[in-house]
Amino acid sequence: MIDQETFERLLPLAYQWAKTQEQFILARGVPLGPRQTADAQRVGVRDCSRVKVLVVDRIPLPDNTELAEASRRTHIVTDASRGVTIGHGIMIRADCWGDRELILHQLVHVAQCERSGGLEPFVQEYLCDRHTCAKFTVGYLEDEARRIAHEICAADAAVREKTSTHAS
Repeated sequence: MIDQETFERLLPLAYQWAKTQEQFILARGVPLGPRQTADAQRVGVRDCSRVKVLVVDRIPLPDNTELAEASRRTHIVTDASRGVTIGHGIMIRADCWGDRELILHQLVHVAQCERSGGLEPFVQEYLCDRHTCAKFTVGYLEDEARRIAHEICAADAAVREKTSTHAS
């Protein structure tokens, strides 16, 4: 758990790190493909043309040692992270690139960021949400992203199953 004083001190550092990461992803990432664009629209992303995806070997932790440690302890970004969304930038680990549910999850975070009014208010909302939930666990924004991604994949699988059953 992170005490309130530490949280308030680290919050501006977290935003600065997020802003730098988003700029890096937007400068080096690739636009969404047709299926990803359709998925982005499906989850409520307003400006799909701004979204860029960067495939990386690992998700980077903040350079600031205290912020990196807080990120690990709270499971926001860890050495095991498979993806992260920062504003309109999505970073996906190369070995997870084909995981549609993970991409959908990240696209939900893009839509959440747009709804919140931009990167700075989203970082604050996301971190405050994580900070105030029991034991700094998931929070409602993560719950929403997980739920929507899972529901879409399950619904699409059901349609494929029904289609293949009728085709037999």
